[in-house]
Amino acid sequence: MKETTQAAIRMAVAEDAAAILAIYRPFITDTAITFVSTLPMVDDIARKMADIQTHYPYLVCDLDGQVVGFAYANWVRPHEPYRWNAELSIYVSPDHHGRGIATALYTALLQILKIQGFCNLYAVITLPNDASIALHRRFGFKELAVHEADGYKLGAWRDVLWMQHRIEGASDPGAHGFPTRLAKVRANDIDTALGIATALMNGAR
Repeated sequence: MKETTQAAIRMAVAEDAAAILAIYRPFITDTAITFVSTLPMVDDIARKMADIQTHYPYLVCDLDGQVVGFAYANWVRPHEPYRWNAELSIYVSPDHHGRGIATALYTALLQILKIQGFCNLYAVITLPNDASIALHRRFGFKELAVHEADGYKLGAWRDVLWMQHRIEGASDPGAHGFPTRLAKVRANDIDTALGIATALMNGAR
């Protein structure tokens, strides 16, 4: 009899920090996908998560109690006129690629950001990375520019692609003010976004 697995897309909690670091570690040490080059501690991950969650969603994919992927939004630049923008990050354990995890995480992440009132979402992708580019294109991201030789890691200069997604139906900042802080978003709206993504994840297997 085939074993049934259960997936959930949910908000990250501090107790997820060790699992998140375990996923993140090989991307830091073995790839240029992230320009982070010094391994953080578990406490560093937990502090960053708490800081992000004052304004932005930080999500994980939980598969039978194991965190196998995470995604979050964060500020692009600190100046006030950029407050309607967010940069996205997503990482999935290599052992769990091809299961629709990234699609489910982004489905929830983008919906919550839309509810909050964000307008422009950005992806910053070290090249080459065909899988990440394809994921972002599926969610309506457009290629903006390639920054050539933008960072030096693992013995080589790396080009970086910026992609942008303008949220359809984005609110008028003049009429609605800054995006809503995550803690002020209605719990039902967040639960609905997470539920849709979870159903997508479970239906994909």
